[in-house]
Amino acid sequence: MTLLLGAFLFCVPFVCASVSSLNDTNTHTLYASECPSCNTRTLWDILLTCVSTLFACTWTAIHTNIPGMDEGRVAITFRRLFLTVAALIAPELIISWATRQFFSARAATKEFNDAFGAPLGRARGRHGDVPLLSDVAEGNERPSTPKPAKFRRWTVTHGFFAWMGGFMLYIKDEPRGTLDPDKLLQFVREEFVDMPVISQAEIKDRSKGDGLSKGISLLQLAWFFVQLIARYAQNLPITLLEIDTLAVAALTCVAYGLWWKKPKDVECPYTVHWKGTADQLGQLTYEEPDLDRVGLGCLNSLIYPFISLMGMEVFVSPRAAHSRRVPSLGGY
Repeated sequence: MTLLLGAFLFCVPFVCASVSSLNDTNTHTLYASECPSCNTRTLWDILLTCVSTLFACTWTAIHTNIPGMDEGRVAITFRRLFLTVAALIAPELIISWATRQFFSARAATKEFNDAFGAPLGRARGRHGDVPLLSDVAEGNERPSTPKPAKFRRWTVTHGFFAWMGGFMLYIKDEPRGTLDPDKLLQFVREEFVDMPVISQAEIKDRSKGDGLSKGISLLQLAWFFVQLIARYAQNLPITLLEIDTLAVAALTCVAYGLWWKKPKDVECPYTVHWKGTADQLGQLTYEEPDLDRVGLGCLNSLIYPFISLMGMEVFVSPRAAHSRRVPSLGGY
């Protein structure tokens, strides 16, 4: 509620500036005090439409990663507020972040299916799937890889879930840290952990968003776009705030499409138990900060957010290492 009120107060100067820049073209139509029965728009009508659209395309559209261990509600809220501000100021950063997550999720899905799943080349027979002769011939030459007794073929949703911190390693019923897909694949191959058996439906059940909620947000954006097109066709004035809102909404729709299969607002990861001894476990990916890779000494803490935001490299910040979670946008 505080964020919505702040957005209202922030947008008022922009709308007032737009009113004075309409070159006396029906400026009085923005205020309906003189003609209550006229089909006109007030200042608060414009603010309400723009703020609700910005809220739909930023706060509700952002798909955050799973929180780390012992993270409080305040830290989670502030990280999401940071992502919302980044989406309003530089929405292209959100698009680059979503793009990296999308292709990383696809790569992780393919890697797990190739390692533990059935071969893709199959023919449909009377008794089910029948392997092709080429697959049988190639199978005699491939090195044998231990396959889990139970493996459900991964989808892109599984890949997103893995990269957002969906698998938490436990040692003697105590959480140790988040497993990235590379570490999970390595430990399953070495038989230190069992292959997580979780279906796409179970992952979606943990998600706080579904197709209906996402569709409603997209309808809000589409309705706002139709309103602007109608006003342009009728030669009616359009404020600068509405044009800026349309630009942000259009860019956010791209990120929304890339995140369509990503679970939203998941708070509890899937538990993976360690079967070996504690001495056999090395350092996990998100266990220690790696800002030394920046190579600028005391300036590392100031430079790494900008490098991460530009997509050049992703670093594990001290904040992320403290809670042993997947770094968010900018390495936070």
